[in-house]
Amino acid sequence: MTTRRTRILATLGPATSAPSTIGEIILAGADAVRLNFSHGASDVHAASCAMARAEAARLGRTITVMQDLGGPKIRTGRLAQPIVLSANDTLRIVFGQTPDGPGVVGCTFAPLFTSVAPGQRLLIDDGRLEVGVTDVKAGELVTRVIAGGVLDSRKGMHVPGSAVHTPAMTEKDHQDLRAGIAMSVDAVALSFVQSPEDVLTAKEAVRAAGAAGLPVIAKIERPRAVERIREIVDVSDGIMVARGDLGIELPLETVPAVQKLVIREARRRGVPVIVATEVLESMRSALRPTRAEVTDAAHAVDEGADAIMLSGETAVGQHPVRTVATLAAIIGEAERALAREGLPDRLPADDVRATRHGLALCEAAVALAARAGASAIIAVTKAGMTPRLLSALRPSARIIAATASPQTAARLGLVWGVTAVVTEAATLAAVRETLLGRALVPAGSTVVFVAMHTRLERDASSYLTVEQM
Repeated sequence: MTTRRTRILATLGPATSAPSTIGEIILAGADAVRLNFSHGASDVHAASCAMARAEAARLGRTITVMQDLGGPKIRTGRLAQPIVLSANDTLRIVFGQTPDGPGVVGCTFAPLFTSVAPGQRLLIDDGRLEVGVTDVKAGELVTRVIAGGVLDSRKGMHVPGSAVHTPAMTEKDHQDLRAGIAMSVDAVALSFVQSPEDVLTAKEAVRAAGAAGLPVIAKIERPRAVERIREIVDVSDGIMVARGDLGIELPLETVPAVQKLVIREARRRGVPVIVATEVLESMRSALRPTRAEVTDAAHAVDEGADAIMLSGETAVGQHPVRTVATLAAIIGEAERALAREGLPDRLPADDVRATRHGLALCEAAVALAARAGASAIIAVTKAGMTPRLLSALRPSARIIAATASPQTAARLGLVWGVTAVVTEAATLAAVRETLLGRALVPAGSTVVFVAMHTRLERDASSYLTVEQM
């Protein structure tokens, strides 16, 4: 069993559509898989989810399945043929699907036409094209080309520095959410969050769909989200630093500092944080990553990220299994270097979301493990709160979450340092038997058992003890 603390989230796609490949990426180090609902039909994602569950069960592993909602993506409409744009050309963007002449492209995203003003820039096709708005009319934007190129159908558009007025979730998102809940996903990621109200809206949609308690992960992709990061962290169950869109919405040189800020704010509150986008991008085709990519992934470990996400590398790349194994090796070496220097600093405990009783118990468990030289802290849990608190405290000892709930075990796959195991009963004897039987801890080793609001032994609501296995 791996001792790696930082988790790996791998996106499934055409390159990882076979059960054998999914099994191989789990063996290579994937702790969680992502279903990207920006692409593909629901039935395809349902099949991928079922395959991931089956392969994990076959391998004796627990896998987290995260649904990633597409969100209100702004795209150009369809074109009969590509438009070649040169600097200073005029491009008209009109509301609707079908353009009415040369130098015109449609867009069906109505809020765009009420969210921009003359003087603002639009970035098209991941910033490959840039235009400046010169005039705003009813259902039409007149723009001047700043950086030209070839414009094809269905290309994404960004409005840097503007709060595009749009609901937190589109109708498609609501449909996709219901489909994800039907396939029992373990977490849902919300795209293009701009405010804490967006997250609360998504949580209400989750509750209305009959899955109250399903973790909602806020994707930080827009400047408005960075400005309100503390408020967003306060209402979220997880945070994702989505650097692709951040790098378009913000000056590229500011993205590293934003990443550090978001990780720090999430860690202060004990909220898991994922670093995403172009981590090992070159391995879509190459057998080895660049040195810059290796350094980037190692820095995410140094900063204390809970998980690192692979997107196109495993969804459509040529070497998905090798990519996961490479990232696992990079993380392992980075963590060994940190261990020599000291694990990531613990942040102020007063900021961690928890009851005083629960936090005090977990702090005592961490201190007891350090004093006793324990190899692991065994958190017996119903809903996963105890192992999440322990993770926020960043102990030197391994954290093993023992739970009778397969759902709880699956929801812990993105939490730093936590290995989840399903036990038949929440008694000390049953947990000990499971851990020894699966060789999760060595016989004769010293461990700390901690339980909060779980009647583990002696009819007590909380439990803390040092045991020898």
